[in-house]
Amino acid sequence: MSESSSQRRGPIAWMTQNSIAANLLMMLLLGGGIWSAITMQKEVFPNFLLDNVEVSVSYPGAAPEEVEQGILQPIEQALRDVDGIHEISSYAREGRAYVNATLVSGEPRMRVFQDIDQAVNRIRTFPEQIEQPEVRLDSKQREVMRVDLCGDIGRKALR
Repeated sequence: MSESSSQRRGPIAWMTQNSIAANLLMMLLLGGGIWSAITMQKEVFPNFLLDNVEVSVSYPGAAPEEVEQGILQPIEQALRDVDGIHEISSYAREGRAYVNATLVSGEPRMRVFQDIDQAVNRIRTFPEQIEQPEVRLDSKQREVMRVDLCGDIGRKALR
């Protein structure tokens, strides 16, 4: 039983009726793919940077709860007003506090680092027993891909 041409609708039916247009579309897609393959930046093992500012404060003899109340909460409060921070994470250990601020991609990292350093230095509610806060700018590189080979053959053959 065959369908009449008035019942055939859709892109596949249109392609069967317009073979020249279908071939032109195919050539356009192939040409775009070849152009993209030629012009696209390629790396075998690409790395990308994560800009972080780490604040660490030593509070000798303090329990984690004291560290959280006396150090982490004031630092987190001060960093909320700093522009250019994507995410803030913090944790308290016995006698030590760590705050990690991940910067927004594309922001001037030195400016944001200086703003964070100034915000931490303006805090006056720290307990007297703490040591001077350390503020560091980290540029961490992460691997996107790693390839490991193993087998029952010698090292020379694997290389």
